[in-house]
Amino acid sequence: MISLLPHIFTFAASLVFLQGAAAEPALSAENRAAVRCSAAFAIVAGEQQRGGMRSYPPLRWRGREYMVRTGASLIDAGWSKEQVAAAMRDAAAGLQAQAATDGDADGVLRAVMPPCLSLLDAEVEPLIEPNLPQCTAIMRLSFDEVHKAEGPSDRARDLRIMTAVLEARARRELAEQGRTEGEADAVLAHEAKSVAETAAAPGGVQRYDIGTCFELAKPEN
Repeated sequence: MISLLPHIFTFAASLVFLQGAAAEPALSAENRAAVRCSAAFAIVAGEQQRGGMRSYPPLRWRGREYMVRTGASLIDAGWSKEQVAAAMRDAAAGLQAQAATDGDADGVLRAVMPPCLSLLDAEVEPLIEPNLPQCTAIMRLSFDEVHKAEGPSDRARDLRIMTAVLEARARRELAEQGRTEGEADAVLAHEAKSVAETAAAPGGVQRYDIGTCFELAKPEN
């Protein structure tokens, strides 16, 4: 069974910057749904970081952003940050208890996620779908980060290869559009700058749907 509570503790750290005076919590039905969905997103995002639950959209950034916005809304209603964090933990514990009762944690999430994803889409903008030049820049940034931390590791090697594949395909696509080599260089440089600016902003490269880059780098038939 999936262990649900650790993920909510990680996500709750996003709320520590929120300020507010203590007040008696009173969750409306709308608030209750938002808090429950925040907990569900934290769980799925935690599993996705371990390579699971790929049937759901990437939730590392969007799920965290939804939780922070939910917490901010409760703070505006007079809650303290401690009460918000407790509400998130209680929601995760409720999902854990239901999973234990049913003996099916995945089934609990399958029931909760569809309406929660609708709320997410209404509240948080979708991920940016990157093009080939942007994917080249994203993977190069990832390679630089991993190589700096790990040296010439297997992960660094794989990222270097993927970067080279994406760049070659980006250049081929630009050539097919009639761009010269110099113009292709300019496009790649422009998109690299755009990706670097996004990477430096809140959310970083997680604002991109990086799964698109892995699809674009797959072997061609």
